[in-house]
Amino acid sequence: MKKGTKGLLIALAGASVLVAFSLLFFKGLSRKSPPSNIIWGSGTVEGDEVEVSPKISGRVSRLLVKEGDPVAQGAPIAYLDSQEIQARVKAAKAQVERLEKEVERARVALALTREVVKRRIQEAQAMVKAARAQAQGARARWERWKRDWKRFQNLRERRVISQRRLDEVVAAAKGARAQWEGAREKLEEARAAFKRATARRKEISLREKDIAVLESALAAARARLEEAKAVLADTRISSPVNGRVMEKLVEEGEVVTAGTPLVVVTNLDSLYLKIYIPEPQMGRIALGQEGRIYVDAFPHTPFPAQVCYVAPKAEFTPKEVQTHKERVQYTFAVKLCVKENRDHLLKPGMPGDGVIKVGPGPWWNPIKREQVQ
Repeated sequence: MKKGTKGLLIALAGASVLVAFSLLFFKGLSRKSPPSNIIWGSGTVEGDEVEVSPKISGRVSRLLVKEGDPVAQGAPIAYLDSQEIQARVKAAKAQVERLEKEVERARVALALTREVVKRRIQEAQAMVKAARAQAQGARARWERWKRDWKRFQNLRERRVISQRRLDEVVAAAKGARAQWEGAREKLEEARAAFKRATARRKEISLREKDIAVLESALAAARARLEEAKAVLADTRISSPVNGRVMEKLVEEGEVVTAGTPLVVVTNLDSLYLKIYIPEPQMGRIALGQEGRIYVDAFPHTPFPAQVCYVAPKAEFTPKEVQTHKERVQYTFAVKLCVKENRDHLLKPGMPGDGVIKVGPGPWWNPIKREQVQ
């Protein structure tokens, strides 16, 4: 082969390699840039912080967590000393039990009093009824004999009957009058007994009032018991959220007042990524836009999110945040709130990249620098 032909072939081969390299290079560059429908930024995963504080004052007898520990909602974080409160609960419970017994005895006595009063009133009513019937019969007999007495006196004056017969009628009439007077006295006695029996209804009223007083005292004692139990329950300080302990502020044995923060817990169910968007791109950002969050720990796992906060005014980008532009330009803080933190994989402090889709088209993984579905 001639030297000229050989050189030409070498030149052509070199040109081909150069073209191929250039194509791969520019393709690689294109893969590093997001699609036009994507805006992205870097930041750190954060969350809503909750200061866990006791409702009451006391000495921290046990502290069950340390910084970095995960905690479940409702799980105990610390206990305050409860000996004094337990004594209050015990005393309140004893008072409730005593008053319950007194109320029960008073109710039994009331039931017996009602039964006795009812029975005596019924007996007195029966006595009045019987005495009234006897009095009515005795009066009727007396009225009849009184008429016979007058009639037989007239007959004696006309000498139609003997004095002996008149004496017999007078004796019978006087006996009927005595019986009527006796029956009338018994009726009055029966009426007086009935009045006394009905007066005993006041005993029922008084016992009912006594029970009302005892029940009121019992209700107050139960309220004090519930209050003491509530205070005892407050010695158990629980986590209000599923989260992670970010900071421990007290140690065991310390005396704290009500409202003193014991630990700071970050809510793992309300995490967000704060990124900073250059001012020229803010016209494309709106609340509610769909987004994704990528973190280095799970580079292939997108965490669905949405724009939940847009800063009302621009600021310089913080030094610790990297953007594609110069730091000196103005940016706006934008929060991407995580829709679902699956298995609590995301944790506060993780560096991550946030991707916002501002138009139709594919997603983009900023970690792998590639388009995804």
